[in-house]
Amino acid sequence: MSQPPNQGYPPEFRPPVPYGGYSGQPMGYGRPSDPPTQVLPYHGAPLPPPFAPAAARPTPQPPPRPGGVTVAATMAVTASMQWLVVLSFAWLVAAVGADQLDTSDQVQGAFFHIMNRFHLRMIEGLAWPLYGFPLAATVVGLMVLARRAAHRIAFSVAGLAALVWSAWWLHQDLRWWVPLAGYVGLCLLLVWTPAATRWYDWRPQHG
Repeated sequence: MSQPPNQGYPPEFRPPVPYGGYSGQPMGYGRPSDPPTQVLPYHGAPLPPPFAPAAARPTPQPPPRPGGVTVAATMAVTASMQWLVVLSFAWLVAAVGADQLDTSDQVQGAFFHIMNRFHLRMIEGLAWPLYGFPLAATVVGLMVLARRAAHRIAFSVAGLAALVWSAWWLHQDLRWWVPLAGYVGLCLLLVWTPAATRWYDWRPQHG
């Protein structure tokens, strides 16, 4: 005869399962438990915060400076500095070297009168325009690199004034004035090209 499977062993005790089959939280036997709260995933785009700042707009950038403006400024500053160096050296030679010449000699006497006359004219007032215009051209030549309409006007006024005065000074022989007029005119033309005008007139547009 077969015997029961638990014969000879103590009886096995199992606690009853709560009502509803959910045993995640301790509760009394036989009491129904609340259904678990399930958080459904949100698959849409993340919602922005209620007080999020608006995205910063990119700052408009000015167009690049035309090469003609840079060339004009370089030409004006370079020529002015060279003129100042040569003029200062010539004046120094005229002022010091005239005293070393022998006026009794025909050749040295001619050089003495030329150098002495140049020195006297520089002292009497010729030094002011000969130094003033190159210094002004150096200043406005550096200023014209900045994007300001007033700087371009100042550059043009200084160039035209130098042309008018040099034409009056060299009116007896205008052949010396023609190269100067061509050089200064080219500098002025480069800062009044359509590309240079668009660069000087550019203003940021705010939407």
